[in-house]
Amino acid sequence: AESAKKSSGAEDLMEIARRKMVERGSLANRIRIVSRVKLKDEQFTPGMFVRVHLPIPCACDQQSDIRIEKLFPENGIIAPGDAGQRTVCWEENMQENHEFIVEYSYIHTARYNDVSKIVADKIQPDFDTEELSPHIVFTPYIRQLAASLTVGTDDALEKARRFYDFISLNMKYNFMPAYFTLENIAEVCARNFSGDCGVFTLLFITLCRCVGIPAQWQSGFTAEPGFVGGHDWARFYIAPYGWLYADCSYGTGAVRLDNEERRRFYFGNLDPYRMVANSAFQAPFLVEKKHWRADPYDNQVGEMETSDRGLRYDEFDRSKEVMDCEEL
Repeated sequence: AESAKKSSGAEDLMEIARRKMVERGSLANRIRIVSRVKLKDEQFTPGMFVRVHLPIPCACDQQSDIRIEKLFPENGIIAPGDAGQRTVCWEENMQENHEFIVEYSYIHTARYNDVSKIVADKIQPDFDTEELSPHIVFTPYIRQLAASLTVGTDDALEKARRFYDFISLNMKYNFMPAYFTLENIAEVCARNFSGDCGVFTLLFITLCRCVGIPAQWQSGFTAEPGFVGGHDWARFYIAPYGWLYADCSYGTGAVRLDNEERRRFYFGNLDPYRMVANSAFQAPFLVEKKHWRADPYDNQVGEMETSDRGLRYDEFDRSKEVMDCEEL
């Protein structure tokens, strides 16, 4: 996942949004984004075949009224809304090198969840509690860590809170190499006490699933007025309430800012400045790539391949921009 430095103005925006959510119960924005990819000129040969994927908003609890406003070229194949990793895909024998562009808008609604008022059922459901090798695995170390962090409680919400506290209060944010170069990301994070947003998310999901709490991956963008960047976070299920959210990375950021209210907010809640493209880790595309993906686990910046091979990120240019963000 990408990481971006936020300005003081962006930090103030998050504080304003958080307060509004607490006061009103929810906050919604219509967000408009344009994303582009283009093969670098030195990689282009007239007549070459390319297959291109760009992420687009998926149908999920937070997002509604998703509109594909513009496609170039216009023959892009749009995955269904419930795709685990939703993209628009183009296949073309290019006679000249050009950009592939998708522009879309959607309503993102963030509802405030007061976790202090939630009473968890004694018996929780068992969906989304399985392992997913190679990174969501219940190793002996993970089992021991989960057990030690949950000593003295049988309450599912309290267990999840302890996992969030363990990560947000103790972990250090570091830039990470490409995930396909890493082994067992969750355990490495638990041992090294460092990672980025995706690494923290995988550890939280793994700990939750290890003790029987349903947990899922979500990723896409942080999408604010004047800023857009790749980001990952988790959601977890507590019966009888339903799905809640955990952004461990933003939690660690709140610790750096000495803002305990914000840290607590991101256990149970997300801000309204998100674009969710991916609701599953390691999910295939509707039009599958024939060759190795630049990121085989997630998709935030797009993928390109030729008839011969998948392209590395340094072989194609990509950009994204928030065109409009209007509070509703």
